[in-house]
Amino acid sequence: MHMPKALVVVIVALTAALTSACPPTAASREDAGTNDEGEDAGPVRDDAGPPHDDAGPPHDAGPPHDDAGPSHDAGPDDPFGPYDRAGPATVTQVTRTIDLGGFGDTELDVYVPSTPGPRPVVSLSPGLLQPREAYGPYGERLASHGVIVVVRDDPGVLTDTQSVADDIVTIATTWLAAENADDQSPLFGRVDVTHLGLAGHSRGGKASLVAAEQGLHDVARAWFGLDPVDASELAGGAMARDQLPALGMPTGFFGAEVSSSCSPADDNYHVLFQVAPAPSVELVGVGAGHTQLQDQDHCVGCAACSPAGSADSDEVLALSVRYLTAFFARELLDDSEVGAGLDGAGASVDVTAGRITRAVR
Repeated sequence: MHMPKALVVVIVALTAALTSACPPTAASREDAGTNDEGEDAGPVRDDAGPPHDDAGPPHDAGPPHDDAGPSHDAGPDDPFGPYDRAGPATVTQVTRTIDLGGFGDTELDVYVPSTPGPRPVVSLSPGLLQPREAYGPYGERLASHGVIVVVRDDPGVLTDTQSVADDIVTIATTWLAAENADDQSPLFGRVDVTHLGLAGHSRGGKASLVAAEQGLHDVARAWFGLDPVDASELAGGAMARDQLPALGMPTGFFGAEVSSSCSPADDNYHVLFQVAPAPSVELVGVGAGHTQLQDQDHCVGCAACSPAGSADSDEVLALSVRYLTAFFARELLDDSEVGAGLDGAGASVDVTAGRITRAVR
């Protein structure tokens, strides 16, 4: 979550005061697309307008351990594909630590699938001030389909975004390699270091993208942004849009239609999508607000982001979890059924129902 400038100043002051008073604790453009005749036509865009009243009945809930919101019934011709619900793997959530040079070790939540053999890994980075618990639905869903997920807390306003990006590089390289070689680690021999994906929400979306552009440029295979915000505040000099045209890996975006004080239009997902190289897909939750892409029970400071979204929060979270999972299934698990526009995950159905808009190139 990106904070307004005035709020950032207040938080910095309060954080500094608390830090001095308390002992430290651990963890503390339209680029050219083509039309049917092969002519330049800009990105292919689906726009179904606002949600319709006939979008269908509420969806049945998924398994108890997977709280990503409503899901659909499975069936032989399920238009939403397998990633709209928990997969076949049993998920074990463990907490590990890493020394990132702060006051103490940083805790990481790791979601480990029962799927045998070395597995792909996704590093998921929270928004500003957000705890790792707020992104549990993504970890559960991805891991249930055979992908290891690593999530840390956002380190707060005293850590700039460039430093967060540097930490992501360390976690994805040095730490993962050490865990993979440690016979006492739950990740011993489980990590496929050649299949790494990066993702993040808000400030975490920007930080993970900067990491992909820098130290993980030749390591990561794909990046997915959850309403990423490429703001100059707290950036540490890093602007993701500057190096994005040369990224050289597939990208995906799930953006919130409602711009807010935490996701200004001048710095939002669409600014990044406009300069992202192909292949790239942009999905926008109709009526969705910036903080609705995380578990509302663990969202810190949600009321600071104004205006809020008008869409149902459970529906928005369910959509974003499904599409992020499907994107990485395509890029890390080689599921060709998902498709470039995520039609195998129900994108066309959601466009028609007015739940999302879409652009692909």
